[in-house]
This record gives sequence, structure tokens and C-alpha cells, in this order.
Amino acid sequence: MSTIPNTTVHNLPDNCDLEELQQKLGYPFQNINYLVQALTHKSYAHEHKQDNNERFEFLGDAILQFVISDYLMKNYPDLPEGMLSKFRAVLVSENGLSALAKKIELGRFVLIGKGEEITGGREKNSILSDTLEALFCAVFLDSRENEGVERVTHIIKSLFSEEIKTAEKTFSTVDYKTDFQEFVQKQKLGALNYKVIEESGPDHNKEFVTALMIANEIFGIGKGKSKKISEQNAAINAFEKIKDQYDN
Repeated sequence: MSTIPNTTVHNLPDNCDLEELQQKLGYPFQNINYLVQALTHKSYAHEHKQDNNERFEFLGDAILQFVISDYLMKNYPDLPEGMLSKFRAVLVSENGLSALAKKIELGRFVLIGKGEEITGGREKNSILSDTLEALFCAVFLDSRENEGVERVTHIIKSLFSEEIKTAEKTFSTVDYKTDFQEFVQKQKLGALNYKVIEESGPDHNKEFVTALMIANEIFGIGKGKSKKISEQNAAINAFEKIKDQYDN
């Protein structure tokens, strides 16, 4: 990571209001140059002979993946690994990140070269998503000495709160049992049933382990705090294991 001066901001356009962006983030930078580098696209960096945000993007992506993964693990204990990955992918995809960047009008603050300006670079999903990741890195670098990952975690969770709720509704309304039943019937795989193979915990905090069986063979196993959830997770597990083996 390149060393950034503590005080001097280089080559910043007059119309780039960093104070407004900091207010949108809810975070005042101690070293404003971290923010400047996070906003600097390679096209602008080339024209003005300064560092771009690509290295910031690299670390910012890792920070975002960690924070979102940690949040999903804590808040969705019944989702299996495959669905956690899909849930996260919806949130951190280029489309998801660029949509979030547009909500905070990040494009107005991105430093881009003349060519990118002409071709509408401020609205390009790739530039917006990369810049947002770089921004998370900048917050982390600026705050880590005193706060570790706490501040950047708070900012990411705040920015993603509505997106997480929307994604949750999407996942919670999918009936995987019905989908898998239709899939099994279409492929003529045989009779399908669910069997609880393990039950543990006190009455107020039960955990069920359910096997999805087709013609007496186990195709998937799921856990959950209720039989219904464990059956849904068993269907998800079975889908992940065998769907790619068959034509849709």
C-alpha cells in the first residue's frame, strides 16, 4: 500500500465536495488523502500522475466480504453454506454495489479522466462498484489504529441495511420444497419424502436434522430450529448436489 501524505490533498477539482461525501458516510476522515485515493480512478490518476484506487479496491473487497459474511452467519443461523453464499453474492455483486453507490450519489465524487467523463464513466456500474469497495478500504485504513474494523463494519451495515432486508424477503419467500418436488417429478426420480433423523435441545430451543429421501436414498440433509426450516434446508442441500446433473 502506498504511503499517503498526512495533510496535502493533490489535484482535487473545485467541484468535488469531500465534506458532503463524508456527511453521507457519517464518517469524518482524519487523513483526507485516504478518501481522495479511494475516489481516484486510474484514468484520472494517469492524467494527474498520482495513485489510483485499485489497491484500495483489492482490500476493500476483502473487508466487505468479511463484514457481510460475518453478519449473515450471526443473523441467519439456519441457512446452509450454499444459501449464505448466494445471499452474500446478491449483496456484493457489481450490480448490487453500483446500485448502492448510486443511492449515495457516489458518481458525483469519483475522480475520472477526460475520456471516461465523456463516455459517462460516473454512471458505469464497474467504476461505481470498484470505488465503493475502495471507499470501505479508506475508512478502514483511516480508523483502524483506534477502532480496528468496528467503524468500517458499522458503515457497511448501515449502508446495506435496506438491501439486506430486500434480499431477505426474496430468500424467505422461495419455497424450495415445492421447487424440488417439481424438479423430482420432472426428472422422474421417484417418490420423495422427508424424515427427521435427529432432534436435540430443550423444548424452547429445539434443533431438527431432516433428511430428504428419494426412493429410500438420502439426497440432502438440512438443519433448523423447526421441522419446516430443516426440510427447506434439506431441499436446498439436495438441489445443490444434484440439479447440475440434469437438464432443465
